[in-house]
Amino acid sequence: MSTGDPLRNEDDLLAAELAFGLLNADERQAAEARLASDASFAAIHRHWEGYAATMAAERDETPRPSIWLGIEARLPANDIAPAAVASRSSVRWWQASTFAALAAAVVLAVIGVQRSPLPAPTAPIVAPSQPVAPLVAVLTGAPEKGVVTVSYDPATDRLTSAPIGIDVAGHSAELWVIPAGQSPRSLGVIAAGAPGWTRAPTKAAPALAAGATLAISVEPVGGSPTGLPTGPVILTGKVSAV
Repeated sequence: MSTGDPLRNEDDLLAAELAFGLLNADERQAAEARLASDASFAAIHRHWEGYAATMAAERDETPRPSIWLGIEARLPANDIAPAAVASRSSVRWWQASTFAALAAAVVLAVIGVQRSPLPAPTAPIVAPSQPVAPLVAVLTGAPEKGVVTVSYDPATDRLTSAPIGIDVAGHSAELWVIPAGQSPRSLGVIAAGAPGWTRAPTKAAPALAAGATLAISVEPVGGSPTGLPTGPVILTGKVSAV
């Protein structure tokens, strides 16, 4: 399988950084100048700009600061000491994936944690049931394989995937949940080049819990023909509660 065009992955990353406002002033000026002369780069930037706008418009509530801190603390970017980072490119990948993770997960955090309060009861006071916490995982592997952020809202069964720099070269990227000590369960094929939303399959949804492992494997177009991974696993990550 091809590992993808490094220049294309670099352009994808640069466009994402520009859309999410992660560039410094000089880098931003150079990238914006390139938009006028490079149609391919401009198209990639429009894709990421639309994604950023979609995330911003998804909900109009502002989450409490503690929600942001809770999400950020669970992202692998915060587990890497500066001395362990091998290159600026690695830092940029973590910055972009962290911001994409925050953008995707905050939608679920707002829905799951800031639900409208129940009206005050007039009869015996019964404590309202606690909402089920949304889940998030950042799937990583070798730097050239890209990053996928996955969010899941148990209250609605909504499963969100946000890929960056994924290239499966004419195959399908299939998402799996792997409960401890059990066989992988398919969560379906995800789009490798764009964010997507779906409902978690009935058989796999119960396995989506904090501590479970998510993985991406490269499969024939349409997904695994056996119900289990048949191609190489390129990305993995642990599920955490938001």
